[in-house]
Amino acid sequence: MSVRVLVLAVLALLFVTPPVHGASIEDEQWHLGALDAYAAHEISRGDGVVVAVVDSGVDETVADLSGRLLPGRGFGSAAGTDGVRDTDGHGTSMATLIAGRGDGGALGIAPGAKILPVAAGTDGEDFPSDSVTESVRWAVDNGARVVNLSLGTPVESTPDLKGAVEYAFANDVVVVAATGNDGARHIGAPANVLGVLAVSGTVEGGAPWPSSNTGALTVLAAPAQDIVTASPLSVSESGYSQVSGTSAAAALVSGVAALVRAKYPDMSAADVVNRLVASATDIAGPGRDEATGFGLVNPVAALTATVPRVDRNPLLPGGVVVPGVPAAADPVDTGTLLALGAGVLLLAVVGGLVLLRRARARRGPRIEVVAGWEPPPPDDEFWRPKY
Repeated sequence: MSVRVLVLAVLALLFVTPPVHGASIEDEQWHLGALDAYAAHEISRGDGVVVAVVDSGVDETVADLSGRLLPGRGFGSAAGTDGVRDTDGHGTSMATLIAGRGDGGALGIAPGAKILPVAAGTDGEDFPSDSVTESVRWAVDNGARVVNLSLGTPVESTPDLKGAVEYAFANDVVVVAATGNDGARHIGAPANVLGVLAVSGTVEGGAPWPSSNTGALTVLAAPAQDIVTASPLSVSESGYSQVSGTSAAAALVSGVAALVRAKYPDMSAADVVNRLVASATDIAGPGRDEATGFGLVNPVAALTATVPRVDRNPLLPGGVVVPGVPAAADPVDTGTLLALGAGVLLLAVVGGLVLLRRARARRGPRIEVVAGWEPPPPDDEFWRPKY
């Protein structure tokens, strides 16, 4: 049986006014400061880690991704068979958030990573469930260490799609998925498959993004509102767009997973998941919550904390999140020292976030939260809402 699944397209892919007063596109990416990306890049840039972007394809002509794309594949209704055509722009935008070069353009969270473009469909057409299933399995078989799924369904997963995700787990791959943009207290597949890093959104300043889908299966949060990234010229005359949605949040978490896999190349996917979860910054009340899960993904902490190894993915049944000990921080930033044995000093976690100003592009439309929202009945195909 297949299900009717929506692609978690960003709420807006909008033309971004060229920066003024000498500011670069990178300066407009407020999420880089919120995630302390520059400090993280001093430790890891994700060099060589393969991140599969299962989406609408990735435009190979976008300069921000020059040298970052591997030979890909297209399935179903994809434009072409090699994954490097993108008539919609969604996949290109997600890939740039993960591995954009910078150099005056958009900078990714893991600029040294490689993108494996896997197109499961294209603009205005359905993504058949079997195409997404094939895409995930193909990505795993072709070297992906992280699979980004900025798509999903408001209903339960098909056995085949769930099987593809579990195939990724069995092959030591980290899977990241978006929770959705309906503002509903409901998380569908593949984000609701146990073991997946289900990512909700935040706004500038760290509060939950109100249009995120939420629920008990939320694992992490990341910036989701007014995120500046690259787009094909066929979509945006400037080559850049401002996007809002948990699609973007998931891509950012995939980038952080790539940073961790590059720094710790022998670390299992289960340990990467545990490290991301255990090091997250709690932002919406003590402990795990439905809005932001374990908290805002924290790249520097994920790279530097001392975290014990685990024997299984902590998000799977029977798994347990094993907390770590924060690495010593710069004493300029914080200063509570703890003595742990002879000569070992640690600093408390920094509570504040460094923020950049919001991008200048106008806001996109918002999806209204509908009281009593219920998932639609099962159907045969993926679908893309017309925002």
